[in-house]
Amino acid sequence: MKRKGNAEKEAFRRTKEWKQFRQQIIEERGFKCECCNKKTRALQLHHIDPTNYTVLNPEMFALVCALCHKCISDLEHIKPENRLKLRAEWYVNAYGRFVKEV
Repeated sequence: MKRKGNAEKEAFRRTKEWKQFRQQIIEERGFKCECCNKKTRALQLHHIDPTNYTVLNPEMFALVCALCHKCISDLEHIKPENRLKLRAEWYVNAYGRFVKEV
């Protein structure tokens, strides 16, 4: 299921500015997931502050593998007050540093 606002984000990700920024991050940080340390060429940039996705500040992005990106995104969609209720403490410990609210 697509989330609201994804069309704008997808359009932005097709811009030359985004593609150059993404390539710069990969070249600087290498082909290694910043979350699980897995070496792979299939990396994704995660916006730590998804509300400001057009602000291309390298400190606001994490270079992660697809599996970690999915887990981080799942965590973002759980309200912070509900994370412990769901016994998601290990999840928060593993992925919380990549989520703005944590």
